[in-house]
Amino acid sequence: MVPARIIRTMATRVTPADRHTTVGQHPGMERSIAISKPTVGSERLYSSIVSTAPGDRTRIHHHGDCETSIYILSGAADYSWGPTGVEHAMAAAAGDFIYIPAGEIHVEANASATEPLVVVLTRNCPDSHVVYLDGGPDGADDVPAPC
Repeated sequence: MVPARIIRTMATRVTPADRHTTVGQHPGMERSIAISKPTVGSERLYSSIVSTAPGDRTRIHHHGDCETSIYILSGAADYSWGPTGVEHAMAAAAGDFIYIPAGEIHVEANASATEPLVVVLTRNCPDSHVVYLDGGPDGADDVPAPC
């Protein structure tokens, strides 16, 4: 017998103390996860606040089948994307939204050498999902591990 699928039928408040806060893709990045399968039982949504240290950047990566929406709360960012993650580039600042299509190979960087970059990140998948393409470690030791 297959167990019945659990469907959450009530609104859930997630306070800062309730978030699951961890190191992101690297030590200069912090994820504070509010909405995900582990935190609230979400089946198709992931939301977190991500802080990136001054001058820091992600590795070359994509998020598989997940689309990503990024709202910049504070700071300045540089984004690059393309077949190898660096062919195209754009700058963004507080108040801007960035859309990353599913499968888009990209890099996110804090454009400031002195101020942190703080964003609200939302994806249409239930957890953090990162696929690295730069030949470095596969991310299996990242916390939380890619789903």
